[in-house]
Amino acid sequence: MASIILEQLGKTYPNGYTAVRDLTLEIADGEFLVLVGPSGSGKTTVLRMIAGLEAPTHGSISIGERDVTVLPPQERDVAMVFQSYALYPHMTVRENLSFGLRLRHHPSSVIDQRVHAAAERMGIAPLLDRRPAQLSGGQRQRVALGRAIVREPAAFLFDEPLSNLDARLRVEMRTELAHLHRRLDATMVYVTHDQTEAMTLGDRVAVLHEGHLQQVAPPQELYRNPANQFVAGFIGTPAMNFIDGALQGNGQPRTLCTSTLSIPVRTDHAAVDEDEPVVLGVRPQAVEVDVDGQADGADGAHAVVALVEPLGSEQIVHVALDDDTRIVAVVRPDVPVAEDDRVTVRIPPERVYLFRARDGVRIPVATGPHSHP
Repeated sequence: MASIILEQLGKTYPNGYTAVRDLTLEIADGEFLVLVGPSGSGKTTVLRMIAGLEAPTHGSISIGERDVTVLPPQERDVAMVFQSYALYPHMTVRENLSFGLRLRHHPSSVIDQRVHAAAERMGIAPLLDRRPAQLSGGQRQRVALGRAIVREPAAFLFDEPLSNLDARLRVEMRTELAHLHRRLDATMVYVTHDQTEAMTLGDRVAVLHEGHLQQVAPPQELYRNPANQFVAGFIGTPAMNFIDGALQGNGQPRTLCTSTLSIPVRTDHAAVDEDEPVVLGVRPQAVEVDVDGQADGADGAHAVVALVEPLGSEQIVHVALDDDTRIVAVVRPDVPVAEDDRVTVRIPPERVYLFRARDGVRIPVATGPHSHP
């Protein structure tokens, strides 16, 4: 296996569209790195440049000790697994698994050994004589993974490989991928727009937006300490609530004021000026909903329940603080809350995030550790 190093990597297409902007990223030998972001963030373009399917406009790509920036795909020693499986329909599973090895003129004994080992590992040994049309979606994806495994490449590249599977199969295949990574101790780069996949699979997660790398960190670090408002809003389900506001006062604590809330917070005065527009961020899991309507302290606000989504283990409650401000809370399933109920909403100061309104950069808040569930 091998590390992958991207240095100032960029991609601009002939029509002037820039998909990736000066990306510098080091993926360690044996690491499972996930590239995540919304559609158009540049994540698939990055993967295709690593694979050699796209040529970078500038920057360099190294795999192991080799600079592979200008090498063709077949000389990069990587295996790619696609969303569409990309199996040859006229070939059996056995022939699909062995195709790459036969192209490289490996001995028949080596091919047979690797094919059977991969088939056993992926649980598809009984399917070796079937064709792709006779397989389910999950079985086809296992064949695609097996075809990559038999190559024994320096790195595995995954381009949204689970997108075509139903919810139950996605969960099963996520588990299988995690086990596969541990067994192979392989370098893996995985592209997805699904933050659940990113958080459950990645040793580290790199968040991309409009071609820019926003933050790269272990999953829990992204969740607890997002670098900016975009990362905070993208990571976490339901998404973080955001409310426009301003900081008032020169002492400590200062008062974070929104149209409906006043919350005491401690910040570095150099980070934000008095009355400078800021954005309050709070996870739905941190929002407290009092169905008795009794505010607890100055940071409570009266609200009306707009929608309740019962999910069995929890309820997602949408509340209107005023005509323009709605936030989402996650409450226990036994809380007796219904649409149009009048409630009191409280946001604990120690659970608050702050972001500069002008650029979305996070402002440190020194009110205590963020003890997110």
